[in-house]
Amino acid sequence: MIIAMVYYLSSFLISLINPFWGLVGFVCSLILRFQDHYPALTTYKPFSFLFFGMILGCYLNRSALAKGLWLQDKLIFSLFIISVLGLSVLAPTRLIAESYHFICSISLYFFASRILQTPNQFLILFTCMAASITFLGFQAVQDVMLFADESEYLDPRSGRWQGLGYYANSNEFAQLMISTIPFLFVLLVIKVNSLLKLLALAMMSLMLFVMVQCASRTVMVTLALIMITLFMLRGQGNIMKKVVIGATISVFLLILLTFMPESLQERMGTVLNASEDESFQGRTRSWGYGFDMLSWYPFTGVGKGQWMEYHGLMPHNSYVQIMAELGIFGIFVFLWILKLCYQQFSILFKSRQNNLVETPLVFSPNTDFFTINTITASHATDSGTAVEPKIKSNNSLKRAVSLAVFTTFSAWLFYIFLGNQGYSVWTYFYIGLCTALSNFSPKIVNKEEIHFKSNLDEVR
Repeated sequence: MIIAMVYYLSSFLISLINPFWGLVGFVCSLILRFQDHYPALTTYKPFSFLFFGMILGCYLNRSALAKGLWLQDKLIFSLFIISVLGLSVLAPTRLIAESYHFICSISLYFFASRILQTPNQFLILFTCMAASITFLGFQAVQDVMLFADESEYLDPRSGRWQGLGYYANSNEFAQLMISTIPFLFVLLVIKVNSLLKLLALAMMSLMLFVMVQCASRTVMVTLALIMITLFMLRGQGNIMKKVVIGATISVFLLILLTFMPESLQERMGTVLNASEDESFQGRTRSWGYGFDMLSWYPFTGVGKGQWMEYHGLMPHNSYVQIMAELGIFGIFVFLWILKLCYQQFSILFKSRQNNLVETPLVFSPNTDFFTINTITASHATDSGTAVEPKIKSNNSLKRAVSLAVFTTFSAWLFYIFLGNQGYSVWTYFYIGLCTALSNFSPKIVNKEEIHFKSNLDEVR
C-alpha cells in the first residue's frame, strides 16, 4: 500500500511539471487500479487526486499543449449537454453523480488529444501501459500457480481466469490483455533496440497466455481481427494482395485453434451457433429492450446510467446503451464522433497515385485551415515545367503508429458492441488518440487543393 501511495504522489507531482509523463502515470493508474488490491485506498480517492493533478498540470503547461481545434470537441460537449438535459427531466437526483462520472471520462479525450503530439509519445505511453498490463498478468499467473483452484483469479462458476475489482470479469480481463498488442507489434517491426524487441515479445507472450486462460470468445474473435488487420494494412500492395494476406492469416489462426484445449475449441465453436447460445440470446433480448426504451423516450432517452432502472439485465451493447439512455440525438452525435475519428486514417487506405501528394499538416492559428509545409511528390507548375520533388524524412513510423491506433480503436469499438462501455474512460481515451493523430500524421490531399491554397497565401 505504501508503494501505491508513493506512486500516486509521484504521478501527481510529475503531472504538474510534465503533462505527458503525468498522462502516462494517470493512464497506468487506471490499469493497475491499486484500490482493487488495497480497498483502504478508496478513502483517499486516487482517481480524483490524479485527475486534479492532470487538470492543474495542463493549465500550468498550457503553452506546450496542442492548439488544434476539432469538431469532436463540440460534439463531445454536445453529448454531455444531452446527458444533462435527459437526467434533469427523468432522473434529477442522479444529475450530479452521473455528470461527474461523464466529465471524468471526457477528460481522457482532452488529455490525449492535447498532450500526445509525436509518434514516440504514443509508443512510450503504450509501452508503459503494456508493462502495467504485464504486471497484472504476472500477478494472475503467480497466484494461480500458488493457490490453484483456490486462487481469487479464477472464476468459481466457470473456472476461467479473471482479474480483481473492476477486472473481476473474464471478458474485461481478457480484453485488457490484448489492448496494447497493436503497439507491441509496431515495436517488433520498426527499427528499435533488440532488447526492446525481446521485451515486447515477452510481454505479448504473457498477455496472450493469460487471455487464452480467460477463454473469452468475444476477445478471441477481437484478437483475430486485430492480427488480420495489422497484416493486411501494413504493406503497400493492392486490394487483392491485402485480401490474400488476410485470408492466409485467417487460415493460420484456424489451424492454431486446433492446437488449443478441446474445451476452448468447443467454446469457440458456439460462435458459429449463436441461435442456440443462451448467452447471445440473452444479449439480443436486452438489445430489444433498449429499442423499447427509445420508443418510450425518443428525444431524452431514459437518462445516462439509468438503464438498470428500466431493465434488470445489463445492455451488453454500448451503442444500444447510449441510444436508450441519450435518445436519438445522443446516438447520432456519438456515431458522428466515431466517423470523424475514422477520417484521421485516410492515409492508411488511399493509394499514392500520381495526382496525389503526401503532406504533413501543421495547424496555424493565424489561418482557418491547415497549412502545408512539405510536398513529397513531383508535380508540374502552371507553365508545365517539372519541379524536382522535395525530400522529407521517412513517414514509416507515423504510418505504423496510425495503423496501431486504427487497429486498437477498431478492436475496442467491436468489443464494446457486446459490452457496457458507452461512457467508459477508455472509450474517450481512444477517441482522443484518434484526434491526436492530426497533431503529426500526414494526410493525402489533392494537387488542386495545394494550388488553390498557394494562390490564397500569395493574395494574403
